[in-house]
Amino acid sequence: DHGEDRLAELFGGETGDSVDKFARVEWRPSADGSPLLADARAWFAGRIETRVDAGDHVGFVLAPTEVCPPVRPAPALLRYRDVKEIDPGHPA
Repeated sequence: DHGEDRLAELFGGETGDSVDKFARVEWRPSADGSPLLADARAWFAGRIETRVDAGDHVGFVLAPTEVCPPVRPAPALLRYRDVKEIDPGHPA
């Protein structure tokens, strides 16, 4: 358990169409207003450089403007293999 499994389940497994995900977590705005999750061990915020069409999703390439590396000891950061069993909120 990375301690971030709950966040992965909330943001990866529930549809935002009927759920206010940010009402369920502690967060604060970054300098540009993007939400920063309080329980995330590491994060970065950035300026969108490129948008990438990925079929039913859009990917973003960011130029970091704010960075917070991990500040507390823990296992490796959460990876896909840690959460691949989460059922997506929407079908692909």
